[in-house]
Formats: sequence, structure tokens, C-alpha cells
Amino acid sequence: RVFLSGLLTSLCLLVLSVVADYYSYGRWTSSVFNLLKYNVLGGGESHLYGTEGASFYFRNAFNNFNFAFVLALLFVGVALSARKKYAPDLLIVVSPVYIWLAFMSLQAHKEERFLYPIYPLICVAAASVIDSFPYFFHDKYANEQSIFEKIAKGLRPLILGFILCTSHSRTFSMLNGYGAPLQIYQHLEYHEDTGPGSILCVGSEWHRYPSSFFVPSYISEVRWIDDGFRGLLPFPFNETLGGTTAAPSYFNTKNKASDKQYLKDIGACNLLMELDLRRPYPSRGNDLSTWEVNQYSK
Repeated sequence: RVFLSGLLTSLCLLVLSVVADYYSYGRWTSSVFNLLKYNVLGGGESHLYGTEGASFYFRNAFNNFNFAFVLALLFVGVALSARKKYAPDLLIVVSPVYIWLAFMSLQAHKEERFLYPIYPLICVAAASVIDSFPYFFHDKYANEQSIFEKIAKGLRPLILGFILCTSHSRTFSMLNGYGAPLQIYQHLEYHEDTGPGSILCVGSEWHRYPSSFFVPSYISEVRWIDDGFRGLLPFPFNETLGGTTAAPSYFNTKNKASDKQYLKDIGACNLLMELDLRRPYPSRGNDLSTWEVNQYSK
């Protein structure tokens, strides 16, 4: 019954997805099937974007969830052994954690964001394990609460507090250690030397470009300049080609750079975003006869 309900729900969601794809792309297609075809069924070359070993997602999940992820993996043994009434139903709820981890670990190309669908379920599984601790002793001491059950209940807030403190420490570490790009882009909001229609150019720092939400309205375009990267980069959205229904010729499935993705005339740039690490790329910002260094961030 549960399987049938899940199957019907999945089919309904798939139909809605196909309808949304038709509205966006102007033709009948399925983004879900295309994703599977490109990454799983051999219809694409996702390995061009990097490959990792089978342990990647386990290491990555532990890095993001610390010991909560370990508890989530122990759910089958701990929660079911505690004989809680709702454990079998909860197993159905959290089963995608194990299915998704196994399925995605078999793929050569791996990315952290591919685990996002199971993030909430990892928390549910870990919370259930923490809650189950006292139940290991409940059946053995049915008439009175044992010292072991009291200790197990006392451990629950301690373990939860430890996980929360560790998670907060990681968040603060990420903001402190990797927040410089966001700080730099926020500084553009207060730049007084440029006006409407300005062009922001980004070279080797293309991979740390946060999003257009961090670009103030006076900047009309964000353009890439050639700093040696030979992969495909995003293009400005062009409504004249047909909007979301278009398939521009400069896109490809081989991750090959297009000459059209770069701005040839660097003199058209009003602002340049660059990180100087003495890498084998041309450092244009060092030419102080052309550029004025406006902001540092460490």
C-alpha cells in the first residue's frame, strides 16, 4: 500500500514536471529523464566536470552534519532495536537517505549539492536515534525507571547540544574563512566612481561569482574575460533568441569554452574583479596605469 501510494505520488509529480518543462522549453520533454540520461544512462559526459571515489558523499555529509550524519546511518540498527511503535513507519520516511547515498555514490561525477534532497531526512533520522536511547533499557525495567534509562535520557540534550555547537562552529568558520567574495561584491553597492551602464568584468574568479543578486542595479552587464579557463561559462540571458525555449549554438555538452563567452575588449570594463595569488594567469589589476585598486578583502 505504501509503495503504491509512493508510486502514484511520483507519477503525479512527474506529470506536473513535464507540463512545467513544456511551458518553459516550448516542447514536450522531461528534465528528470534528461538528468538521468545525461548522468546515469550514458547519454552525456558528466565526468568532464570531475570525478570522485565512492566515499566522497560519506566524507562530505560528515563534514556538513558531523556526528548527526553518523547517527543517521545508525538509524536502522538503533531505532528499530529500541522497538518504538512508530519506528517501522519512520523507516519508510528516512529510507531515501540510504537509497540516495547508494545510488549517487555509484555515479562517477559527484557534487556536494547532489545530497541536498536528503538533508532534512538526515536530521530526522539523527533526531530519532537520539530520542531512542532510553528505550534500550525501558523493556528490561518496565516497573521502574533504571539508572541506565535516566543516564540515557540525560545524554540526549548533551549529544544534541554537542552537535549544535559543532554545526555552529562550522558555519562561523565558513563565514570567516570564505566570506571575502561576498564582502567584495557588497562593496560594489557603495562605489561612487561609476554610473549606470557600467560593465563588471570577472576573470579567473568566475567560480566565486555569487550571483546577480549581489550586483547593484547600475551595473548593466557582468562579462567574463579570458584568463586561461577553457570550460563553458554562463552567457547573458538573450530574449531575442527565444528566451527559455531557445538552444543557443554556443552551448554544448562537452564543457568546451566558446569564444563568444569572453569579452574581447577589456577597455570596455569599468570594474574588474580579481584575486592576486600569483597564479599562471595574467594579473590585469597590477597595471595601476589602467586600474585603480579600490578594495581589499582578506
